[in-house]
Amino acid sequence: MQYSELVTDDNAFSALRVECSNVFDTNQRLPRQVFRQNFTKYYVFEHGQILREHFSKFLKDVACVFEDRAVNYMTLDPDPVDYYRRNCGFFGLASFELSTLTSNYIKVMYRDGNADSFRARGGDIGVLWGSSQRWGIFCDRASWELCLMGSSVKLDESIMDTVGCMDTAKLTAYLETLYQHKHGVAREFLDRLEESYPAFA
Repeated sequence: MQYSELVTDDNAFSALRVECSNVFDTNQRLPRQVFRQNFTKYYVFEHGQILREHFSKFLKDVACVFEDRAVNYMTLDPDPVDYYRRNCGFFGLASFELSTLTSNYIKVMYRDGNADSFRARGGDIGVLWGSSQRWGIFCDRASWELCLMGSSVKLDESIMDTVGCMDTAKLTAYLETLYQHKHGVAREFLDRLEESYPAFA
């Protein structure tokens, strides 16, 4: 099934990619600075959160804070043009109106179990942002299984608790669990992350 949220128009894709570039430096990867803006607050949570049922409500709650008219997801790896446009007939970018975000988000991310869905091989590294361009989420499944969110304001704990945000201690434990025999790798990553993001919670 083809979903209307999946962008197929060249002009629409170009406009949204400009928006994306205003929020993210898409050539960078964690733990380096991946945002163009110096956000007030940063939050970290597990990558798996973006594929759970409750995440669409989280996105809508965030979007309402910033009065976004849309929330967008774009893949960085695989490439949204070279891979998706060429092989699937749509760009690796989905744009969700707030009115259908909660009902369609999971459907679009999973694409009925398709192997090229954002949930499967298509979402190793991706980004989410609102049309206000005042927040963004860098989603890295390829290496650290983490999402890093930047926000221009501190968000209410009732919103952020939905995705299980991690403080430094929780993040340390999480990374050391992933890299049980490479604690030095986890520690180095965390040190570089804190250096890049002083406002990290």
